[in-house]
Amino acid sequence: MLVVGLRRDDEDEDSEDEEDEEQELTAAQVATLRHIAITPARDKAITAGHAFASCGQSEDDCGFAMFNTSHGNEVIFGIPREVKKALKKGTAAMQFDALLGLTHGLKSFDSWMHDNECWEKGGELEKAIKALAKAWRDTLKKSNSELGIDAEFTRPGIESLLEQFQDELEECEASAEFPFKWRA
Repeated sequence: MLVVGLRRDDEDEDSEDEEDEEQELTAAQVATLRHIAITPARDKAITAGHAFASCGQSEDDCGFAMFNTSHGNEVIFGIPREVKKALKKGTAAMQFDALLGLTHGLKSFDSWMHDNECWEKGGELEKAIKALAKAWRDTLKKSNSELGIDAEFTRPGIESLLEQFQDELEECEASAEFPFKWRA
């Protein structure tokens, strides 16, 4: 899974007539790429995380989903339960996969953070963000071998994904004052 790709500053959207020329990537450009290796178990966890965060709408093949305040509330109230389910998995690797799936789903279907009635200080949104952050802090303290991840791609990839998620929470008016402290 590509988490951080390359951005071309010289892209001109109006130049469809020009053929795309493949350019060699520099070592510096390649070093900025971030990936997460997706195993069958991780793929299954991502599907489950998407289903949760979309309130079941991710499974529709139409590519169109509609969300409202009730959906946002439902997701927020469910996050602590989903985190607990993830942490009850049998191994650290299974816990990692479940947290990855949940977090990817929450990041992909982010209307819950914008449209909800749970944003007051000490409310359910703050509790949900803290629960997910604590689960990641505790999980990422474990070794790569315990988590079943590689140091070259997946560890930097998940850290980049969590940084992106943290930035999105900080930019959202409802969740901006509830820090997502996932780093140990």
